[in-house]
Amino acid sequence: MYVLCTEELKSAEQILKGLFPESLKVYGCLYNINRGKPYNWEVIADSWPDFRAIICKPKHQSRQDYQDREGDCNMCHIYAKDKGSLQKLLGTSGLLDWSQFTLLAGVDSKHLDAVKELAACKNTPTETELVMFVMTLEDASHLKDPESDLASRLKPLTTAHAELVNSQWKHGSSKSSYNSIVSYISNYPSLCVTAEDGTPVSWLLLYHHSALGLLYTSPEHRRKGHARLLVTTMVKALLEQGRPVYSFVEEDNLVSYSLFTSLGFSHKPDYRAVWFQLNPR
Repeated sequence: MYVLCTEELKSAEQILKGLFPESLKVYGCLYNINRGKPYNWEVIADSWPDFRAIICKPKHQSRQDYQDREGDCNMCHIYAKDKGSLQKLLGTSGLLDWSQFTLLAGVDSKHLDAVKELAACKNTPTETELVMFVMTLEDASHLKDPESDLASRLKPLTTAHAELVNSQWKHGSSKSSYNSIVSYISNYPSLCVTAEDGTPVSWLLLYHHSALGLLYTSPEHRRKGHARLLVTTMVKALLEQGRPVYSFVEEDNLVSYSLFTSLGFSHKPDYRAVWFQLNPR
C-alpha cells in the first residue's frame, strides 16, 4: 500500500475527477484536503501513480473528546476500479483492524461480494447499513431563481445552530455528531431558511466529503418550497465556486429522490454506493 503525500493528493484529485460517479466520495474528500480544510484523514492507494483502489481513513485520534462522528464511527471512504483490487487493498496487513467496528462508506455494490468474502476469511461479522443512489447534476442551466419572499429569509447557519441541527439529524444526538456539525458549519457552505424570529426552520449543509446533506425542514413548514429553494441556491453557489455537486439519496427515500430528480439530478442506473459495517454495533 502507498500513503499519498501532498503533491500526490493533488494528482489523485485530478485523476478521480475523470472517474465520476463512482469516485465522487473520495474525490470530495481530496477536494477539501487539497484546499486546507481540516480533517484527520490519511489517503492510501494500492499503488502509485497507476492506482486501482484508494481509501481515505481516519488517522489515530488521541483526544477522544474532540472526535467527530466520522472518526467515532471509524468511517473509511472507498473507491476501486474493480473488486479484486479493492479486496487486495483492504486485505493489506495493517490497513484495517478487522476486530473493531468500521464503516466502509461508498463501496460499489458490484464489489460488495469481494468485501464480504474477505470479511468471512477474517471471521468478521458484517451488515449492510445503507444502499444509496449517487445523484449528480450535469446541467444547472434550467434551475430557476428562487422566489423573492423566501430568498429574503435565506442565510448561512452558524455554530450556534449546531445543537438544533444535531437534534434533528438521523445520525445525531451524540457529542460526536454535534462535533461533526460544528465542523461542517465552520468549514463548508451551509444555508437555512429562517422564521420571522430568525430561528432556522429548514437547512442544508455539506459533508466533509463535499456531498449535499442533512437536508431538513420542520414539519409545520413543509410543502412550502423550502427544500427546493435551499438546494437550488446552494447548487448555484457551489458551481460558481468550482466545487463538486452531488448528493447521496437512500433507495427508499422517495421524497428526496423526487426532489433531486425534479431539479435535474440523475444517477447511473447500474451504480449504487453501499455503507457497509464491519463488526456491526
